[in-house]
Amino acid sequence: MKRLLILLTATILFTGCANKSLTRYEALAPVFEHNGCEATINEVKKQQEDLYGDNTEFLYYFDLGVLYHYNGNYKESADNFAKAEKVYDDLYTRSISNEAAAIVTNDNVRPYRARPFEVLVLHEMQIMNYLAQRDVDGALVEVNRALQAMTALYQKDNDKTNDNGFLRYLTAIVYEMAGEKDEAAIAYYKTVKAYNENILNLPKEAREFVIESLRRSDREDDINTLGLNASLETPKAKAALDGQEIIVIGYAGHGPILGELKMSGTYISGGGLNLTYKDGKTGKVESVTTGVPPVAGATNGQTFHISFALPEARSFRSMVHHFNVTVDNQSGIRPEKVMALDKELEMNLKDDFTNTMVRTAIRVVLRTIAAQATKKAVSKSDNIALTLFTSIGTDIAQNQLEKADLRIALFLPNSIQMTRIPVEPGSHEVTVAAEGDANNAVKVFKFNNVNVKKGEKKFLFVPAVK
Repeated sequence: MKRLLILLTATILFTGCANKSLTRYEALAPVFEHNGCEATINEVKKQQEDLYGDNTEFLYYFDLGVLYHYNGNYKESADNFAKAEKVYDDLYTRSISNEAAAIVTNDNVRPYRARPFEVLVLHEMQIMNYLAQRDVDGALVEVNRALQAMTALYQKDNDKTNDNGFLRYLTAIVYEMAGEKDEAAIAYYKTVKAYNENILNLPKEAREFVIESLRRSDREDDINTLGLNASLETPKAKAALDGQEIIVIGYAGHGPILGELKMSGTYISGGGLNLTYKDGKTGKVESVTTGVPPVAGATNGQTFHISFALPEARSFRSMVHHFNVTVDNQSGIRPEKVMALDKELEMNLKDDFTNTMVRTAIRVVLRTIAAQATKKAVSKSDNIALTLFTSIGTDIAQNQLEKADLRIALFLPNSIQMTRIPVEPGSHEVTVAAEGDANNAVKVFKFNNVNVKKGEKKFLFVPAVK
């Protein structure tokens, strides 16, 4: 009985500090907003143990990789993304002990394995890190790693789409830079397929480069297969592919984080699970019903009234909506959205919703059965104080144990936007205005003396994560 009491007390203390996700955001978001990337990098490092810990090691290195990228420290960014990738690879094989702990506590005790879109963004930013350092060979190696990662995601989730149009598009550009025109054409073809399967439409500018690349590779039939207009004029793509270009990639708005979606309802062992919740977007009360397996310790048909929380996307009103680019005397160039991080998160949560809901419900029911058994065993004791403490403690532990897993990368943008601008060889002045939805300038970025050599593709990165 003494051992049971110690275990109960430890459980309450442990679960009280199990979820650091909101604490991490509340501690770091103001630093990022008011003091910028360098100050946030220092704060992340300073509070690594308190805000991240061993179970969130992936996000520690990932967040640093993103911040260093925004700050123009591309080598440091690449180093941290490489460490995050190693953590992800090491966790690919499931840890039985961690999974067992998650069954009786919550998902936060498991090492964070990254969401699919975070894995793809890691590789995208890693490719761009190499391109910023003019290391085409390094970018090619990373392209291969990215494609392997995407294939692995498909192997794990064959019924879900984890392809990514921006990654395919970026891959095509890298192949162009390496002189591999056939590989570039294939990547452009897959770019269209990926956008068609996913949540964004194919950007108009990307469509022009796809058509021009396929034409040059004698793949006119592929243009028709993709449903593209084979007669479309492609002046920008022709000029860029025959000459040189400046490619502007902007990071607009602050990406979403996660909050808790409260759910409650009835679990019938070996029957069905019926839950109600308030939709965070519409404010309406919704219900969901699904079949569930029987649980150990319960008879088929036994009913349990349960409540718990699941992760829910929480978006911010982005101060930056789009970009306006001026190159020398050419103004009014608008980058297009090539990736929407808010939509990626929503799709990921939707894909995982039923499995997460059922897994969590089973966990709550198992703990309810265990709690009832504990109370019953202790009630036989003559020690009234012990009986009271155990009964109250068990109820507290039940409430504290179930924490939604709110872990997510903190500094990703709401969207990634891009434009390709053909230029003559020589020095150019580039101004990028990050604008709000009313076309008001939130921040202006100036790039002086941008030197572009003959045949070169010059990348400029604009972090306006506000």
